[in-house]
Amino acid sequence: MTTMLRTDSTTGLDDLRALLYDALSVAEDDFPDAFDGGTTRGRTLLALAALARQAAGALGADPGLTVLAGPGPVVVRELGAAIRLLDRAASARGAGDLDGFLPSAKALHARLHEAVAAHR
Repeated sequence: MTTMLRTDSTTGLDDLRALLYDALSVAEDDFPDAFDGGTTRGRTLLALAALARQAAGALGADPGLTVLAGPGPVVVRELGAAIRLLDRAASARGAGDLDGFLPSAKALHARLHEAVAAHR
């Protein structure tokens, strides 16, 4: 019997990106005003955007300014901008170790799906 050890070379970047892109997809599929910064859904998207900016900062990029509130379309655009920033940082500086961001991202992702499901 041969045993193969699994060696994951991923640093959490792929998992983090998957969660962020899924959240963006959820927001784009729903009515944009449903993600106003005063709603649970909007606050959750803004928290995911802030997390993406923090991850980009961990990779050495300037994380820029974090949007704290706004109408739904602004909130959705902020998440998209934060994801693009993270993508650019990863392309320019490499993957880095982003595993520490995953627990928060997973919790926010789950909260987003619960909030969207509750309002459908």
